[in-house]
Amino acid sequence: MEDQKNPNQPIPFKKASAWKTFLGKKWAFPAIYIGTAAIILAFVMWYQSSLTNTVVDKANLTNGVTVNEPAAETPASEANPEEAIPVGAEAKPVELSWPVASGVTYETGMTFFDDSLSKEEQQKALVKYDDTFIPHTGIDLVSTDGKPFDVAAALEGKVLTVENDPLVGNQVEIEHANKVVTVYQSLDKVVVKPGDQVAKGQMIGTAGKNVYEKDAAAHLHFEVRVDGEAVNPEEYLSATEAKEQAESR
Repeated sequence: MEDQKNPNQPIPFKKASAWKTFLGKKWAFPAIYIGTAAIILAFVMWYQSSLTNTVVDKANLTNGVTVNEPAAETPASEANPEEAIPVGAEAKPVELSWPVASGVTYETGMTFFDDSLSKEEQQKALVKYDDTFIPHTGIDLVSTDGKPFDVAAALEGKVLTVENDPLVGNQVEIEHANKVVTVYQSLDKVVVKPGDQVAKGQMIGTAGKNVYEKDAAAHLHFEVRVDGEAVNPEEYLSATEAKEQAESR
């Protein structure tokens, strides 16, 4: 006769589940952490990709034309091109009047020495002094009757210096806008002083002679300097006045 089961007999202990066994491993939690991080990274990459596709779709809707965001407010100087000065561009000085008083009939003597001139013209623009030939850095204006004449400011400005030079005679320098300075040499008399504000066409003295150009008659040696460099005065003097003067002769 088979033995009958005893209800009071203890139930044998069952083995732990596979999940608990997995968690009991030392590498279980690091593996879970790495796997979770990989899932999050994959989600982020998918999200960014979806945004890129959205931008591409927007471009397609505009037939390939890129739609720009509204630009920042344009500065006032850029809004009015007449007030804006391009970078690196030089501001052109105001047209100069010929530096002689009204009613004086004059002509040009020695001209400005320029490397672009022909050899013959360059020789005419050399001053001989003490057996040395020196480039002429301005133009000479001589009255047609050979007499001294009144000299006028070519442009409004401030008198910088008034000097008596033993070679070029009395000299006046006037400062103008745009780093322009006009120089008046070979003056017999001077009626302005440093610091004076002069108007365009205002008398500043009378033309005379000097030692440096001793062979020349009474004349005005006139120079124009831009940012400290001597330039050809005729490029800045009024072409209209020159034409009127030539027609009056």
